[in-house]
Amino acid sequence: MPIQTIVVALLALFIVYRIYLRVRRSIGWQQLNPVKLRISSIILTVLGIVLLALGATHPISLLSDAAGIVIGGILAYYGVATTRFEQRDGRWHYRPGTWIGGLVTVLFFARILYRLYDMFVMSSSGSGLSAADRLQSIAGGWSAGLMLVLFSYYVVYNVIIMRKQKRQVISHRS
Repeated sequence: MPIQTIVVALLALFIVYRIYLRVRRSIGWQQLNPVKLRISSIILTVLGIVLLALGATHPISLLSDAAGIVIGGILAYYGVATTRFEQRDGRWHYRPGTWIGGLVTVLFFARILYRLYDMFVMSSSGSGLSAADRLQSIAGGWSAGLMLVLFSYYVVYNVIIMRKQKRQVISHRS
């Protein structure tokens, strides 16, 4: 069996595993962990800024990026509106809106699968793109805008969830 086939199979297994974890986090009650939400928000913000910087030289990419950020923010506000909170054993839990989280997850994995397909086709066609050209292709066009939908959704969602949790704690103490 060729090594390329093994690598693709392992990558496919990893993607299926990540889909499983993402779906599991989008369905059912989750323990609210502000530290984890804060770290996730910081990492996604940094990645979003890097993605914006990489695509800054292309006006079409900037338009796609801006649209992705706005759409992600709108989805996050709607997602928070469908999120429910509950206190169990002295800890706060939340249940995210399944449809919004599912939609964002599908967008994310569709983008990854498209990018993998694109890289596979380019490598098999012998296009000879340099690493810098491949990195630029990841940050360019509508594909980066889809990634920024995900990033902005989770950053805005996490920030609002943390604020709601603080209000819940304050109102519960009163």
